[in-house]
Amino acid sequence: MMNIHEQFEEFLAKLGVEMERPEDGQRERVEPTYDADDARPEVSIFQASRDHYGVFYRLDVVEQRPELRVIVPAERGKTKMHIYLVRLSEHMPLSATFVDMAVYEGSETFERGREAAWQHLLYATAEIMKQLFWAGDLEYMTFPEEIEVYPLLR
Repeated sequence: MMNIHEQFEEFLAKLGVEMERPEDGQRERVEPTYDADDARPEVSIFQASRDHYGVFYRLDVVEQRPELRVIVPAERGKTKMHIYLVRLSEHMPLSATFVDMAVYEGSETFERGREAAWQHLLYATAEIMKQLFWAGDLEYMTFPEEIEVYPLLR
């Protein structure tokens, strides 16, 4: 079974994108404007947009915080795509739910279904984040106050 990184690499290969390898020489590094770390996602889901042609989403829970990466096709640039990181702002009460769920010790029945519950919660949260993202203005990088958006690749 492939992990999310291998699935994404396979998806990009089908689009004709060839991944650079560290041994291929110097890699161009895109410096994020947020605090990046190498924390591994607790849950990851990759999906195609039903509403926006050519757009893909990666949904993660990293350190009990939902993250949505929006991959948007572009006509210019080396990669022909833009990637945005969307997070819930601290003003959004839903952001605390993931922390609360992570520390909650439930019944045996709940614990057996915890991973599925995480995925359903992530799907629902991602739908809210997507609506708020698309309600914003990508050109001016202005978005509703319930989310924070960081350009990762433009």
